[in-house]
Order: sequence, then structure tokens, then C-alpha cells
Amino acid sequence: MQRKESAVVDETRSVDSAESEDVTNSEELEENKVFTADEIKKLQLEAKTYRKEKAALKKEFEETKSKLEALEAEKLSDIEKKEKKIAELEKELESRETAMKNKEMEALIVEAISDKNIVDKEVAKLLIRAELETADDVDSKSVSKVVDKLIKEKPYLVASTSANPSSGNFAKQENDVAPKDGVDVLKKFIGGYVK
Repeated sequence: MQRKESAVVDETRSVDSAESEDVTNSEELEENKVFTADEIKKLQLEAKTYRKEKAALKKEFEETKSKLEALEAEKLSDIEKKEKKIAELEKELESRETAMKNKEMEALIVEAISDKNIVDKEVAKLLIRAELETADDVDSKSVSKVVDKLIKEKPYLVASTSANPSSGNFAKQENDVAPKDGVDVLKKFIGGYVK
């Protein structure tokens, strides 16, 4: 096996050396060759033509490359604009959904507390809303449960239907219009107001 590998390596070396000899020989021939003035002019003209073509191709390549970069940048900016617009619209949609959900919750709360004889409806709304913030699905049943729970926990929010204890045992008296002159004030102070 090792013999085969060394034979392959030897063949490769001999091929490489043969190729390098051919290249060296052709270079020597061209170096030793004498060119006529016409041949030199022809070669110079050919070289000049190649340089011009190369310069034109390079210029065309640069123009095409810049156009391609501009198109990609424009395309990218269009994509970025569209993505930005999508993000703005999604944000607006989310805010509208939140506002709609809040209005719906407000309407359900007002409906639930309207017949409960609540003294301070604003405070009751705030307490009910705070309780419902954690709920995922808000409907009239869940609002009714929260209102009933609130009334049980804070009965002072509901106006009582019985007699008001602050009125006491005395009936309310009607207040007469205050006297207009000093004589009437003195009469009222001394003995009461006579009509």
C-alpha cells in the first residue's frame, strides 16, 4: 500500500516538474524573440483595447452594483415602512379594544348598581372595577356577583330604606322667611315672630 502511494507521489512530482519546464521554456522563447515595430504596435493597440474594455466593464459593473444597492435599500426601507405601519396599526387596534372593553365594563357596572340604592355610585364603580380588573371574561353575571359581594362587605355604601336616625323624635319644622327689618328681629327675639 505504501509503495502505491509513493509511486503516485513520484508521478505527481514528475508531472509538476514537466509542466514547470514547459512554462519556463515558453517564457525563455518569448524573451529571446525579437518583435518588429508592426507587431509591437499591434500588441500595444490590442493591450489598449483590452484596457478600455476592462475600464468600461468596470464602470458598468460599478453602476450596476450601485443601482442594485439602491434598489435593495429602497426595498428594505419599504419593508421597514410597512413593518412600522403594521406595528402602529396593531397598537391602535389594541388600544381601541381596551377602550371598548372598558366602556363595556362601565356599562355593565352601571346597569348592575342602578337598582341597588347605592349612596356613592362613583366609589362603588371604582371598587367594582378594581375587583374586575383581574377577571378575563366580564359579563353581567360576574358583575352582579361582584356587586353583591361589595354590598355584603361594605353595607354602608347602600342607602337604608328605614327611617333616618338623624331626624330624631322631633318633626321637622318649616323655616319662615327671615324678618327684613330690625323691629321684626327684636320682636322675634323677645317673644317670637308674630304674623
